[in-house]
Amino acid sequence: MIVARTMCVQDTVNAPMSDRIEHLRRMLDADPADPFCLYALGMEYAAQGHPSTAIAHLEQSLKSDEDQPYAWFHMARCHAAMGDTAKAAAAVHEGLNTATRLDDHGAASELAALRDEFV
Repeated sequence: MIVARTMCVQDTVNAPMSDRIEHLRRMLDADPADPFCLYALGMEYAAQGHPSTAIAHLEQSLKSDEDQPYAWFHMARCHAAMGDTAKAAAAVHEGLNTATRLDDHGAASELAALRDEFV
């Protein structure tokens, strides 16, 4: 399973963006609660300029696996892109809590820097 997923991920990374989304959707069909696929779809939609769709996928990813401080980071950036700094700040706060709980200093540092953008 890990080898198959790694191959799929490598294929996805090298594909054009629309193909990557389609490939991730097919992977998600096999496991609708897969936090990796949900996170990756969120990232693809954010990169395409669809922050609300990105947020929906990141929220679903966090429901499947709450230990993702970077999902909170990217959700905050999407909220900020939509002009909702209150929701962006709330996402940063949740991400910082998660990073602290996981002792993830790198994520905490990036989230703190993002938080400073909203102050």
